[in-house]
Amino acid sequence: MKRRFLIATHSTLAEGFAKTLKFFAGDDIDVTYINAYVDGKPIDEKIDTYFSTLKDEDELVILTDLLAGSVNQKLYKYISREHTHILTGTNLALALSLVFESADSYLTNESMNDLVKDSRENIVYMNEFQAEVDDDDE
Repeated sequence: MKRRFLIATHSTLAEGFAKTLKFFAGDDIDVTYINAYVDGKPIDEKIDTYFSTLKDEDELVILTDLLAGSVNQKLYKYISREHTHILTGTNLALALSLVFESADSYLTNESMNDLVKDSRENIVYMNEFQAEVDDDDE
């Protein structure tokens, strides 16, 4: 089993996410990105080409940008592929959690839901955030 990541977004957000993940996790992670609608080529061809590289036992984590977006809709048709997880509205906290999650076994629905829940806690309106300050931190 090999865990692979596909990040697909409008414009170049996917490329930025992929480069940032490699910055934190190193070049050993298997991450591919699709920058949609920036080169005039249909995204369907890029997706089909990528999926042709997968082995049946490969676990695939797909991260997209917008729930109702066309990129997410194009990838949704692969939801029935075994060992495939599609997440949308991704943020860096979620992406990093997934990359650093143990790859000793396939991800479960429960573990995916826990990671999504935890990543939501990283979205904070800082104008109203009160950090706990410990006097020993200085």
